Amino acid sequence: MEKFIAVAQVVAPIFTAVFLGMVARRKGLMTDEQVQGLQQFVVKFGLPCVVFNSCLTAQMGAEAILSMALCLVPLLIATLWAFRARRKQFPYHNLPQLFCAHETGMLGIPLTITLFGAAQSYRMGVLDLTQAVVAYPVIAILAADAGENPSLGKIVKSVLTSPLVIMSALGLTLNLTGIAGWMDSAGLTGIITGSTGFIAEPVSAAMLFSVGYNFSMDKEKRVDIFKVCGIYLGWFGLAGLASQIVLRLVPGVDDMTRWVMLLYTFLPASYLAPGLGKKQADYTMASGVCSVLTVVTLVGFCMISAFVA
Repeated sequence: MEKFIAVAQVVAPIFTAVFLGMVARRKGLMTDEQVQGLQQFVVKFGLPCVVFNSCLTAQMGAEAILSMALCLVPLLIATLWAFRARRKQFPYHNLPQLFCAHETGMLGIPLTITLFGAAQSYRMGVLDLTQAVVAYPVIAILAADAGENPSLGKIVKSVLTSPLVIMSALGLTLNLTGIAGWMDSAGLTGIITGSTGFIAEPVSAAMLFSVGYNFSMDKEKRVDIFKVCGIYLGWFGLAGLASQIVLRLVPGVDDMTRWVMLLYTFLPASYLAPGLGKKQADYTMASGVCSVLTVVTLVGFCMISAFVA
């Protein structure tokens, strides 16, 4: 009974926030513009503060590099497959975006904070930075083909100057150069992390609320949606199993690294995918895939919560 209560204390807030988002959409309690504003606050202010704090105070080392490598290789392979598959098998313009990145920013980091605490969010944050190696070129290619006629330079600049990337890089730079240690000895770290931590507090609830609000499933594309989901889960499930084996074999790896990598395995495809579509069919397929995979993520989160508790 005690274990069940411990799991419920972690899981209940997650499903409550998602359920309230679904209710808000069904009852018309909020408009799309209002929810988009909520998401913009999270992406431009909340999440950057979370990742900055975590990267600033993290103990970076060989484990982080190993986790990044285990994350990068499966993404590269899956993305190359997706570019080939969209020619005939799944003719959707934005298919590669579903396989080049997991939704670490909007969902992975908030779930990590909920389960393990904000101090451990850097473990998911470094995986988010790793994905950029694959995701940013894919975003540039898909956006350049979308008919909006942006130059590749502008696309890359907009991505690299995003608050999440800037704050992540700043936190890591201060940490790895030793400046963070000097700041701590001077009593400045607590002031900075206290301020950014206050801004970051509503991130988890706001993001999960928007997940529930945007949940969708299109009947006409249901077959392709489930096929793509099956391929996604099969490949990244296999990659996740391999990563767990490697992390078990390497001596001295922290249990927290393995748990966060396991949570990463369950994460859905990037929520950017629908917006990078060229046609309505692209949007509805990607939206359905993200919705189904989000449900899988929440189920996986419950399983991890049970073991962690």
